[in-house]
Amino acid sequence: MKVCGKWQSVMLMSLKIVGVVASPRKGMNTDTFVTKVLEGAQSLGATVEKIYLNDLEIKPCQACSKSPAPAFCFYKDGMEKIYKALETADVMVIGTPAYYDSISAQLKLVIDRSNCLVEMVKLPDGKVEFRNRIAKKKKGIFIWVSDFSRNIDLALGMIRLWFKDANIELTEVFAVTDADRGEGAKNRVELLHKAFELGASFARVSENQNDSV
Repeated sequence: MKVCGKWQSVMLMSLKIVGVVASPRKGMNTDTFVTKVLEGAQSLGATVEKIYLNDLEIKPCQACSKSPAPAFCFYKDGMEKIYKALETADVMVIGTPAYYDSISAQLKLVIDRSNCLVEMVKLPDGKVEFRNRIAKKKKGIFIWVSDFSRNIDLALGMIRLWFKDANIELTEVFAVTDADRGEGAKNRVELLHKAFELGASFARVSENQNDSV
């Protein structure tokens, strides 16, 4: 069924994309690329939200050694905003600068506090399996911005583990190197265009799915 006009806009608005900026520097490289992805999606009608991790008060994991279920954690702080995003978003855009070839401290806090997004279930045969407590399956975009670092493997390994627990399918990796060289990555037109188109591509997929209903 082909939809058009205001009805097409309403249907596209159901696509929710949440961008998470794990850099402490607003308006700089990581923030700029996350923003461009969101702008690309928003240009085709998606609903977008941006979260600055550095603005949230997030307590480090306290290794409580027991389940907080039905909550995701015993401590109520800035992580509540992250948990809500993980439960409601259709697409998560995670952007981090490279620290020691890895990720920022802000993002590591979030990952450590995601330990209870899965539950350990004992099966009848005595074996144990881990099951997602986040019911909604999401698409995921990982943006990694570095200056001197070249090897994304360590960061990507962490992201894959976290995405699995958060029920996120890693569909796109956007890696930027030499970020602070020359004019700076946030001023490179080709990178800005690529980030914008990346966001728009998710909205187009949603539109095509709506057209086929």
